[in-house]
Amino acid sequence: MASADLRAELKCPICLEIYTDPVNLTCGHNYCRACIDRMLNTQVGAYNCPECRTQFPTRPVLQRNITLCNIVTIFSSANPELSGSGVHCSYCLYSAVPALQSCLHCEASLCSNHLRVHSKSPEHVLTEATQTPEKWKCPVHKEILKYRCIVDNACICVTCCLVGEHHGHQVELLVEASEKKKETFRSFLRQLSLKRDKIEKKIQDLEERGPRDPGKEEFSILVPDIKGEKVLYTISSLIQLLQIKKEKVSKKIGRLEELCNSSNPMSVLQEKNMDLQDFINEKDDEEWKECGQKLPIPKTQGCLELVLDVSTAANNILVADDRKTMYWSSVFQNRPETPKRFQYNQILSSQVFSSGRHYWEVETSETGDWRLGVAYDRIEKKGDQSYFGDNDKSWCLRRLYKNQYSVMHDNMVTTCPHTFSCNRFRIFLDYEAGQLSFFELSSPIRHLHTVTATFTEPLYAAFGIGYWLSGEHCCLKILHQESLP
Repeated sequence: MASADLRAELKCPICLEIYTDPVNLTCGHNYCRACIDRMLNTQVGAYNCPECRTQFPTRPVLQRNITLCNIVTIFSSANPELSGSGVHCSYCLYSAVPALQSCLHCEASLCSNHLRVHSKSPEHVLTEATQTPEKWKCPVHKEILKYRCIVDNACICVTCCLVGEHHGHQVELLVEASEKKKETFRSFLRQLSLKRDKIEKKIQDLEERGPRDPGKEEFSILVPDIKGEKVLYTISSLIQLLQIKKEKVSKKIGRLEELCNSSNPMSVLQEKNMDLQDFINEKDDEEWKECGQKLPIPKTQGCLELVLDVSTAANNILVADDRKTMYWSSVFQNRPETPKRFQYNQILSSQVFSSGRHYWEVETSETGDWRLGVAYDRIEKKGDQSYFGDNDKSWCLRRLYKNQYSVMHDNMVTTCPHTFSCNRFRIFLDYEAGQLSFFELSSPIRHLHTVTATFTEPLYAAFGIGYWLSGEHCCLKILHQESLP
């Protein structure tokens, strides 16, 4: 167990094998010399440490870590079965010494000592240490595979090229073909690194928005779930989602780095399509849906602060800085046109209700025509059918100019027998029971009407205001909200 633990500390972070000729950067992290050299070769314009991402103004000088080198040597001698890639030197007969490379011509593997004295003749082709060097040879002609047939996308030898079944086909050297594919991988690597940076920035932003005091209520954010429906997640849940996504991106980055650093052209060329471009181009909501499969959808929302979503506000609506008060205005607000924004004097809440029991209280101005209720997110935002109550995607209590109340849904109007006596109201929602009730907060509190429906989608609090001659003073204000057990 101790040897296995020590081996974990002696692994190069790039190749994930026991260090070979370990060197360190000024930030203190260690790598195999060949591994970090290849990694730095892939970096353009700026150099950084693969682990801590410390940036260096110029290509860093690699300092040999003598102490670590000695430890690796002692460990490898004492634990040959735990060291290296599992490939041992073919010429070390009395001990299992880890091999650094394999010679395809000799079909033998060599340690650092035997590699120094090995033949440098062109026919002795060296590659990564492998237990099956024979796979590098043509199964028909027993010659080293040197070319790639572009027509058949196959690795072939010289004889295949001259007189075999690939005669007359367009070919290229394996090394050149491998380098071309590595260039593609390096491009993906840069894009994925930017994607990981973006995810890390999101995590940092969420951590800064999270509760600073233990026990403090967490802020929640609305994101699409795996079914595409919007659900509230706490800050900590969203951070967990992003960590899952970051881990997935990091795994793909690790695999690409491994391929870019590989000296085995066949392993590069035989790598299957990773569908990286689709992965890189995923939209944020797709990321949430994918990550959401790994987390349960929240069952409760807690007591959330009900505020107005300015991104849905019509341009004749003014919203106060506290996002709890709205005014009708004849001055056009010139907000950008988006699919979320209402054409006429309406607005939705930022909070969504997909389960549980909740109520909120609203104060209205003494004049004006207003609507209070709930609506689905997919309600029309333009045209006469977009008014709350005039479609099958919203329910509302409306105050008419004759000081009377009416309840509206799908353009069906139910007139309440009561006349206006108070300008404070309570809207009560029991999502599972399918009930929406309206109360006038007079003394005593007066029940106006209860709607019974089957809610099939998350609901938003809905607010709409009209105007009379004194329309500039027509307003609505959210006073209080609460979620019940």
